[in-house]
Amino acid sequence: MEVSIWQGIWEYGGATILLLFQIAGFFVAGRVLLSNRSTQGTIAWGLSLIMLPLVAVPLYLLFGRNRLHSYIEARRKVDREFARTHPLEPEHANRSGISSQDDDKFDWHVLQDLAKAPLSIGNEVDFHFTGRDTFDSMIKGIEKAEDYVLFQFFIFRNDEEGMLFAEALKKKAAEGVKVFFLVDGLGSGQLNRAFFRELEHSGVETGRFIPGRTIRGRLRVNFRNHRKVIIVDGKEAWIGGHNIGREYVGNKPEIGPWRDTHVHVRGPVLNAIQMAFLQDWFWVTRKMPSLNWGAPSTTQGNVHALCLATGPTDPEDTCTLAYVHMINRAKKRLWIHSPYFVPADEVIVALQLAAMRGVDVRILMPSQRDHLLVWLSSFYFSALPQLNKVRFFRYNHGFFHSKMMLVDDDLLSVGTVNFDNRSFRINFEITLLLEDSDTIRSCYEQMKKDFLNATEDPVDPLAKRNLFFKLAARGSRLLSPLL
Repeated sequence: MEVSIWQGIWEYGGATILLLFQIAGFFVAGRVLLSNRSTQGTIAWGLSLIMLPLVAVPLYLLFGRNRLHSYIEARRKVDREFARTHPLEPEHANRSGISSQDDDKFDWHVLQDLAKAPLSIGNEVDFHFTGRDTFDSMIKGIEKAEDYVLFQFFIFRNDEEGMLFAEALKKKAAEGVKVFFLVDGLGSGQLNRAFFRELEHSGVETGRFIPGRTIRGRLRVNFRNHRKVIIVDGKEAWIGGHNIGREYVGNKPEIGPWRDTHVHVRGPVLNAIQMAFLQDWFWVTRKMPSLNWGAPSTTQGNVHALCLATGPTDPEDTCTLAYVHMINRAKKRLWIHSPYFVPADEVIVALQLAAMRGVDVRILMPSQRDHLLVWLSSFYFSALPQLNKVRFFRYNHGFFHSKMMLVDDDLLSVGTVNFDNRSFRINFEITLLLEDSDTIRSCYEQMKKDFLNATEDPVDPLAKRNLFFKLAARGSRLLSPLL
């Protein structure tokens, strides 16, 4: 008798919980419908919230509020405070800048307007296509620091590779160099408090990027700072796809060799790169370190460079607009490196139009997977009839993580942006846009090698797959607004 009473209470309570979740699902689906989302995102969330409220409602609270007004306004408020308290005169960023009217190769007006920064001349760049070369170059740069080091990564592992950087940073701090260590709270969530205390005890200032300071803000895991930047003395910087950890130098057998791209840059473009770091640091700490803003033009190079720092709080859809604009400018070649390919509708249309214009459109992705749903979704998108004139390749010599785009012989983008909705609309990212014949040529040769180390997909990469794989690929694309 007692068991049946408890069973009845449990069944009644369970039914009540289900009813509450169903009501919540309809309510949240209504909010989604009223929000400024893409059609694809609205349908995906709406159906999930109504049909699977027990799963979808908690997921939405954690991941779905990717354009949540309160967070955007909070970040913009801090950015306005940053602008008021920034110690430099407003026109500092225009030093060494040029108008796109001075350039006869590429129309930079739109990109400068989106970046809120000028195209600069007199820059010098070196490329690193392996993790070991990248890490060695960054460590040497840190060791040369005399004034300060700005250090920001999405993922920082406390393994043997991470410890090399931690020791180098602690050593410079002990020498009196100012060191600022910033990581993403989610990407580097495995770092414990003891690790940060050890850095701080050595004189390193630390920060963890999280969407907000309240409990509700900390639960907004969708906003991630995906930037990977080191700046030394305001004179040189490293930007690219490598995070810090053993896998990025190929020391993880289950992943194998790691193919990525990082750029080492010197010159006036450092002003805009530093500004992006300073805004992130101010958001996390509300502190304004004193930095050097007079990076001179280099004597060894004359690369035209523009820093494009993008994020979900931009007034415009900056990253999407910039990449669609660059794709639309392509006349003969559009080669894309991306570990993930989950594009929005406007990007698909731009790629389709480029291929119809006769542009050689090639997209290189990994054949090896690290995130299953993203990997499955890439097969759905590469099989779209609209993209049947686009050539898709899958890299076979380890994991492919490079993020580059080559537009004709005029423009190269390299940085942290993946060709997915998360990078274009949700994450904080940073990209260098470069124009220089020697730079373009060196990356063109590297990209040719990468395509030779890859297998080209058939026009329909799903045609010969089994039914389960087809269902999984098509099902995973429903989550594409989050991937």
